[in-house]
Amino acid sequence: LSFPWRERDPFIAAPVFAAFAAAFAAFIKLAALAAFAAFAASDAASTAFKELKTRKLVSFASACVAAAGRPPAPGPLSLVVRSGSCRMLNWGDKDAAEQLASQLKELLRDRTMTFDQLASVYSIRHGKSVSERLKEMSRNGRPMTLGDFVAQMEDFFEAAGKNQVRARAAGSIAPADDRPFGGSSWAGYPSGEPSRAAGGSVSQRGGAAPAAPTEVAVAPSPMKYADVSKAVQGILKEFGEPISVAELDALFKRQFATSVSDIVGMSTEEYLERKENIFDFNEDRGTVCLQCGMVAGPPIAEASVVKDEVFVVKEFEVLIESMGPIVYISTLCGKFIQRNGVSVTSVITGRPLDLFKRHPGVFLIVGAGNVTLKKYEQSAEVQRFFEKPSSKAHRVVKAAEEAQLPVPQVITEQHVAEEFRRLILADGVDSVYISSLCGRFLQRFKKPVTGIITCKPADFLRRYPDIFVMTGGGNVGLREILGPDAVSVPPPPPRVPKAIREEQQLCLEVVRKIELDDQAFADVHGSINKDVSIQAVMQRLKQICKQIEQASFLALDEVVLGGAVGKGLLSNNPAAEIVCFVRQLPYKNFPQWLPHILDTLGPVLEANLVGLRADRFKVEKDHLKFFLAGGGVDGSGGASAESGGGTGELRVKVFISPVFRDSEHLLESFKACAPAERHYLYPALVRERSDFVGRQPHRRKVLMRLMNWWASKQIWSSHASAPSDWLLEMAAIHACRQLQRSMPGRELEDPKSAEGLSEMVARTMEVLASLGKTKVVWEKEEGGAMYAEQDIPRTLTSSESLFMDPLNPYNNLADGSSFDARDLCSAAEAPGCLLAFQKEAAKWLLRGGGGEGEEGEEGE
Repeated sequence: LSFPWRERDPFIAAPVFAAFAAAFAAFIKLAALAAFAAFAASDAASTAFKELKTRKLVSFASACVAAAGRPPAPGPLSLVVRSGSCRMLNWGDKDAAEQLASQLKELLRDRTMTFDQLASVYSIRHGKSVSERLKEMSRNGRPMTLGDFVAQMEDFFEAAGKNQVRARAAGSIAPADDRPFGGSSWAGYPSGEPSRAAGGSVSQRGGAAPAAPTEVAVAPSPMKYADVSKAVQGILKEFGEPISVAELDALFKRQFATSVSDIVGMSTEEYLERKENIFDFNEDRGTVCLQCGMVAGPPIAEASVVKDEVFVVKEFEVLIESMGPIVYISTLCGKFIQRNGVSVTSVITGRPLDLFKRHPGVFLIVGAGNVTLKKYEQSAEVQRFFEKPSSKAHRVVKAAEEAQLPVPQVITEQHVAEEFRRLILADGVDSVYISSLCGRFLQRFKKPVTGIITCKPADFLRRYPDIFVMTGGGNVGLREILGPDAVSVPPPPPRVPKAIREEQQLCLEVVRKIELDDQAFADVHGSINKDVSIQAVMQRLKQICKQIEQASFLALDEVVLGGAVGKGLLSNNPAAEIVCFVRQLPYKNFPQWLPHILDTLGPVLEANLVGLRADRFKVEKDHLKFFLAGGGVDGSGGASAESGGGTGELRVKVFISPVFRDSEHLLESFKACAPAERHYLYPALVRERSDFVGRQPHRRKVLMRLMNWWASKQIWSSHASAPSDWLLEMAAIHACRQLQRSMPGRELEDPKSAEGLSEMVARTMEVLASLGKTKVVWEKEEGGAMYAEQDIPRTLTSSESLFMDPLNPYNNLADGSSFDARDLCSAAEAPGCLLAFQKEAAKWLLRGGGGEGEEGEEGE
């Protein structure tokens, strides 16, 4: 600054000073960049960027993108940011973010939840909503969503599906696309930091050469959701018989090195339930096999066959030949997926309709979404189908006309049957596809058929043999059109569990010769209940009830324990009912408010009952269901070999009921309620049912356990054919009362003696075999009905099949609209009705040298 020309020529001094200042500024910048480069090569870089990842500070590279409108050129000092990853959240408190993430991860554990479920469980556990926590952490008044928070905290979470999340396993690394900045390289290094533990190293300052790259095994392409069904089908086809879900999980993991739940984001049981058209999952026994339709039909092609258009044409041809001359295209495609584990569109990369048009010599499109083979063109059924008007304009006009028809305020199963009959008559054909009837029903009534009936539509139609005829291939016709001699195709054979098949291997001729006396029935009762610890089960259920009272958000009046446990009928297949009586609930219109309460109650109980080993929560139509692992079997929570597949689980159903003033108020509510909604009032009588059974003598309770066990050994053709436990128990009580009247001087109720047990079983079988032929009405006396006979509505007393509920004058336990008694009547007919007891007794009576507690002479 003291140059000699400064004073002599100020016009020269000013430019020189400016140049000197610019050089000095450039020197400072170069020094700063050199220091930053040294930091980039140091071990602190990884830690610093992890902090940046959490704090979401805007990087130098993203600033360049914003300022220059283009990404920075890659170089040793540039941070390459993928354009889709520039989304930065606005929290600055690292500790608060990690604390919230840890709390959410703790709630998730090994489960998959939607964002709504996770937020609900968090607010219940911590007393504060997630949105409030995120708002407190936000800056500049811009609150973030839970989805954005989870997406950015990939060290804690991973996506399991649309709007679903699960906790990331400890030690796992987020995929490159999920890591901050899109997994791009920093400071010139490839995507993914080299692992020092594996021998990799980061190049040091001064241009030192990097270490030799470490070989990294390339993981196989992961399985997708669509691959799971095919893989499970392959496992089940190899066995050809039902296997337990635990065994299926073990085989799946052994073959594919992953689990079903990790891929589909839900439990294996829930996945099997969603795929009920492919898998036959028995929830009570915990076993699964392929549906009968998957095994039946033409032979399935080998897995090694190339799946191309030629294969699809041949497969469609054999399917149409086996399913009928005319097949609905959607049904055809669904059958193709079931048999081959891959969709038609993924093979031909187009619509099935275009495939049919490309092969006119093989297929013939007959309209209304149906197809047949060219060789069937002249058949009578195809010609009749051509005569039916099926243009789109005709269908639109017809749908509009049907939409104008009046809709009843309360829709019952009778309306379903009448509407199906009307639709078939309106079409003027021999048969109609059942799915088409269901769709047209939904268009008119704005309510699905499955929301009204309690079984599958095909099973529902079979309950009306005087009206409908099942013609096969998913089609149904009317008896008034097909004629009185038309016969329905038989239903698919019921699944026979492995345990029952093993029992059937016993020589039936020898088994049938076993004579069952009173002591034999007592021994059977002891055999099927030997591993049950009533105290252990009751203790766990009392803890459940207490936890529900503490955690529930409802205005609980009381929590009552019912079911087999509450009635004192606990067996090796334990089940319980818990009824929550809630104040200020309405006494009608249950479908409008009950589902919302159950949907909210599910996550609450799931979060609060985790310490009691409760899992597999599921909301049903009128209750919440879950399972308790261990169940108290064997007295220690261990599994019993006899208890429903050895799971030792306790099935629990949670019901919600309003609080009624007294029994008269409850009966008035039954009377005012529509018949189709009276089942919602079923929980209100839980205490009365437990008291009614609880005051029965010991010998009758033994009989009830035997009859419930006998029913579990039968094979029912449909869900509607399986009798309820309450019906079996009332039949046993009614049979004992008949027996007492016929032999008034004989005492049958000595708890220390087995005398009369065989007669009680035989009389109960007679009562069950006569359902539909006799009418059972209870007398209002001590130990009898809670109402007078004149309180029963005339619509019930005029029913052909009548077995009244002694506690409810509006409940016919043998009502044909909800229960098909034909299977039960057939199973209770002599002499085959006692076969299940004879097989159980044969396990020790026919054992060489005598069984446990049996002498060899007695065994013979």
